[in-house]
Amino acid sequence: MESLNGIFKIEISKDKMSVALNKIEDFAAEELTEDLLLSFLSEHQIEFGIKRENIKELVNNDIEKHQYPIQIAEGLPAINGTDGQITYVCAQNDTVEYDERRNFRDVKKIPSLKKGEKIAVISHPTTGQDGRSVFDKEIPAKPGKPVKIRAGKNVVYNEKDLSFYSTIDGQLSVGSKVLHVFDTYELNKDLSLETGNLQFVGSIVIRGNVPTGYRVEAEGDIHVYGLVEGAYLEAKGNIFISEGVAGLRKGTIIANGDITIGYANQAIIDAGKDIIVNNSIMHSHCVAKERIICQSGHIIGGSCSSGKSIEVKDAGNKMATKTEISIGINQKNHEIEKTLLKEKKELIDNIKKLHILGDKLKTKPTEEMNAKERILLLKQRNSLKQSDDKLKDIEMQLEDLEVDLGDEEEVRLIVKGTVYPNVELSFGKYKKTITEPRKYSQMYLKNGEITTTSL
Repeated sequence: MESLNGIFKIEISKDKMSVALNKIEDFAAEELTEDLLLSFLSEHQIEFGIKRENIKELVNNDIEKHQYPIQIAEGLPAINGTDGQITYVCAQNDTVEYDERRNFRDVKKIPSLKKGEKIAVISHPTTGQDGRSVFDKEIPAKPGKPVKIRAGKNVVYNEKDLSFYSTIDGQLSVGSKVLHVFDTYELNKDLSLETGNLQFVGSIVIRGNVPTGYRVEAEGDIHVYGLVEGAYLEAKGNIFISEGVAGLRKGTIIANGDITIGYANQAIIDAGKDIIVNNSIMHSHCVAKERIICQSGHIIGGSCSSGKSIEVKDAGNKMATKTEISIGINQKNHEIEKTLLKEKKELIDNIKKLHILGDKLKTKPTEEMNAKERILLLKQRNSLKQSDDKLKDIEMQLEDLEVDLGDEEEVRLIVKGTVYPNVELSFGKYKKTITEPRKYSQMYLKNGEITTTSL
């Protein structure tokens, strides 16, 4: 028996991690040898993970008794590294677990810390272990990601025990990438001309309303136990608004951490982590780098973008109000990016033309140029400098612009009620407009297509 090509067929899995032997036609069992089978595998470049015990069994036993296909080789899968972790060890953890968040009362805890008290411990990521395919090719393992969090105000990091410590008596605030410990400023009435705008290095608690036109800025958290109108609120930590935001198309809420509110109407909301809304989001522009949670209300009009997921009872309404939902991408910044890229292309084309014009003018010495040519050269140089400066400015804007919020393959929209027609859904570059109402569904990206399944 010189070749097994007409007797056996090699079946290799798509991931090149498994090889099976399938029989094409019968033959005399006594002619089959281990060397012949190994040579047959070698012809197909199968070099790693060969199951010699299966080969011996195939050769030594009655070949007709075997059930085909028979696994003949198996690769070694890569073991990806584990991500670094942060574990809070202080008496009161500030983090409310995702599964615990069911209404607006589930907000960030603000624990008290003593000077020198340990806040949290981090662990380093691991590199993982490389694997090998049946073709003896290395399969690189993905290394784990480090914890992207650092010590902020009144917090120190000890390299020896990988721990964060508070340097004052205060309250913990966990931002998207930084830990702070702050003192707190409290106001037990509405903002007014008497109080003016508020700006504080710690956290701010307002037991009243924030009217239109006022600004509240805090290095820590902002808690408003009332209504926010067309005002501007910005916090390096988290923001909590018990009633909601009646934004009048200019109310702006920005936080590096979570934003938790009763409702949002004609507001601009930007969160470094989650946006948690007890009731509804109406005609607002919301961006969350992680999740938007609106479980008992609906999203109508405007645009909502998140990095990981959006959970909502209803999306859109029976009137088919245009509602934009983008997951994995900041839709507003995506539109700005397209405009900037168009301007960049036009500037590059213009700069090329100006260089060509300059090269033509420079063929003649300056002293031999007439007045018209000298003016033209001066204009060319001035226009070239302006264009170069504008191009640098656009490139800086593009560099600072955060368009991608999350991994397109992991994001999803969860609708626990109805998603109505004219809801425009975007997963990165993939877009879909809902044309028929759908109930109790989740939508996600699979193999480059927006897929809908029932909850």
